[in-house]
Amino acid sequence: MRTLLQIFQETKEVLCRYDYYIYTQKSILHLTNSEIKIPHLMGMQYLGKPNQFTGDYGAYAIKKQRITMKSVEKLVRKYYKTEEKQRRMLEMLHRKLDNLGELGEMFSSYSSLYLYEKGKNRDSELQSDYLLVHEKGKKILHLGLVKSERGKDIYHCNSFMTTYQNDRDRDSFFRNLPYRYEITKIVRENKDTEHKEVIYQSMEAEHREKSGIEKMLVNAGIQADKKLINLIFRLNKKFGIYHTVDMLNDNEALLGKCGDKRAKNLAEDFLVLWEGNRSES
Repeated sequence: MRTLLQIFQETKEVLCRYDYYIYTQKSILHLTNSEIKIPHLMGMQYLGKPNQFTGDYGAYAIKKQRITMKSVEKLVRKYYKTEEKQRRMLEMLHRKLDNLGELGEMFSSYSSLYLYEKGKNRDSELQSDYLLVHEKGKKILHLGLVKSERGKDIYHCNSFMTTYQNDRDRDSFFRNLPYRYEITKIVRENKDTEHKEVIYQSMEAEHREKSGIEKMLVNAGIQADKKLINLIFRLNKKFGIYHTVDMLNDNEALLGKCGDKRAKNLAEDFLVLWEGNRSES
């Protein structure tokens, strides 16, 4: 069993090391988080006195191991009097803790990903502005996003829940949210290096982008074969930007963006084919 500290550190690696840009047909949501958001996602607000283990102090308590898996059970048994309430509380907490490790896959998976807009239904008890929902087998992961005070279209994570297909109320968090926006693309940006990479793209968005690449090459008088189109598409994903012909012609700048061997190999494979196709055109 993973410790609270391990769960905290793994969640921090996914949510705090990177920013995420979630593209829908409606808008682009910029998701950014700090470690003080994590205790709430772990369910620490249900332990002890109100807000005792959330925010700065919650993060500090977990990192210093002032609170552990063992103390979680002790606190539940202390603050919740009936056995049924204790059982339900521990089940809810373990659903959070056991599944937080799947957040990375939630952002990058090619399974169904949707945003449910809470603001269109004021009767919903959900305290988030949007709900990101991901189904994986029998699990349904729900990540709440709330608008930041920092600016328009900037969001933080403020809740995390897990339900299962056989739960009576499996869809309770989103059944009354009428507006649903399919995600077309998710770009992940490393906060330290500012390197961007497309980690999710819908099949429809991929088809549109490849069609756009083909038109761009034809307009530039460059032979647009399938292999070249696929390599440019992979470059776009790897660096999180749409490369124009001028950008593709700048060998030095392209190679200069490569932060690892895999990116360099991709760029070099592209340049070999690029030079050949330009020569034949």
